[in-house]
Amino acid sequence: MERKVIMVKRGISGEPSEQKGKRGGMGKLVPEIVLTAGEEQITLRQLEVLRAVASSRSQNAAARRLGISTAVLNRQVKELERRAGMELVKTTARGSELTADGQQIIRILDAMCKRMTRQKELTVGCTSVSQAIVERICSKLVSRGVKVRLLVADDETNVSMSSSGLLDIIFTDDPQIAYDYPKEGRVHEVTGDYLIQCGRGENYAILTSGPQRIGFDTLRQERRPFKIKKTVFSPEELVGSRLSFFISKLLLDDRKLTLPEDCEVRRIPYAIHAIETTDHADIRAFFDCMAPSQFNPIG
Repeated sequence: MERKVIMVKRGISGEPSEQKGKRGGMGKLVPEIVLTAGEEQITLRQLEVLRAVASSRSQNAAARRLGISTAVLNRQVKELERRAGMELVKTTARGSELTADGQQIIRILDAMCKRMTRQKELTVGCTSVSQAIVERICSKLVSRGVKVRLLVADDETNVSMSSSGLLDIIFTDDPQIAYDYPKEGRVHEVTGDYLIQCGRGENYAILTSGPQRIGFDTLRQERRPFKIKKTVFSPEELVGSRLSFFISKLLLDDRKLTLPEDCEVRRIPYAIHAIETTDHADIRAFFDCMAPSQFNPIG
């Protein structure tokens, strides 16, 4: 079946998927999340069917939870799948569960709900490489009476969360993300760092955080053969892997790790950037807490 692109927009309850009588006055308007697939639209109320199936893992239990018959629920699922243009629920030996597409729709829905109800404090996302830098800035901000939350994840997760409006500022290790982002004074080069290559042959371990792409793209450009043999989540495991690897100097120093003596070492320079992704009122206060050398708007 040809996949349709699911797009998200916030609409007005009752429109256009529900044809109700006119409501008088702007005070009667209620914000609602609507998913669109081509000409079809799915409301938040309709998506509660997927939520019920996901949590109950049974269409019978989901129907009881929603106060409808199993036959009605089954028809609603089929209608949702028709509108989305893809299978959303599958039957297994253990009951019913969402397909990968169904789970993705729920994740999109949850992100949008969080965006509409999120806390008012400034929320900053960073990686383990920039964590120490961001922690110092956040501490200064809190001492000034500003509420701030810090989330540590990989670049991909931070970019995804920021696109849903869940992060106000993200610190990224990969310069390509910063260069691809619309500038307009919202992208700042925070500091320079080195990606250190520890060479022990063609077999590499790869770390789930940090600017790993830069290292392996360098190998490709130089036409140097390599094989990724292991994926690790901790710098300690990376250094102790007995394989070749790349690691950021900031992370190496922060964790007080020492490079093995039996490897060839070279340094690849790169920059860490901070990106403003919303217009939160406390963003300026955040950047005021940065050292002058760390406040370099680009673009």
